[in-house]
Amino acid sequence: MTARRGLPLEAAAFVVGAAAFGLAAHRPGLWPVHWGGIALALAALCRGVARHPRSRRLMGLTGFPAYRWAYAVPAAAFGAALAVAYRLVRGQTPLPSEATGLVALATVIGLSEELGYRGFVQGGLRPYGLWLACAAAAAGHAAYKVCLLALPAGAVRADLVVLGALTLGVGFVFGLMREAWGSLLFPAVAHAAFDVVAYADLARRPWWM
Repeated sequence: MTARRGLPLEAAAFVVGAAAFGLAAHRPGLWPVHWGGIALALAALCRGVARHPRSRRLMGLTGFPAYRWAYAVPAAAFGAALAVAYRLVRGQTPLPSEATGLVALATVIGLSEELGYRGFVQGGLRPYGLWLACAAAAAGHAAYKVCLLALPAGAVRADLVVLGALTLGVGFVFGLMREAWGSLLFPAVAHAAFDVVAYADLARRPWWM
């Protein structure tokens, strides 16, 4: 029954908790919101996975035919192309000339986001339709990103409208990758490729990381 009707409450709680965490992440005075958001997101995730009779399917972690491994190539190319565009907009060289240890941290963060949004949220809403699930997961991810950069620690400001729109659009494409190719692996590969190319040469940890 749970698999058929989905996990709308758990998915919504995860989105709200992650957004609250992001909003308070850089403001020590908001520590109750920070830790409360983490607790809510983790509780929703654990409850949803425990209630679902096919947790690997929920998260998009089931197996797939061997020929689909080839889809990792266009997924990685898509992520890398996005990263090149990102670097050019920021006035950087198209490709990094070196790799620092921070690229591993950026990649782990990106993969965690894929597990949460394209995995749990999208999987929990999939019984209500492919388009709704992809859109809701992308919107939740965009809300988290906007909240994360909304209250910076210093004077740094981001264009939150552009950030939200880009995260929404790219997240929707990532969601379609999971649905079309049958696994969370492919959006995860795309996200990891973006992080490696975009952040490989970071000299120090950015304020938002």
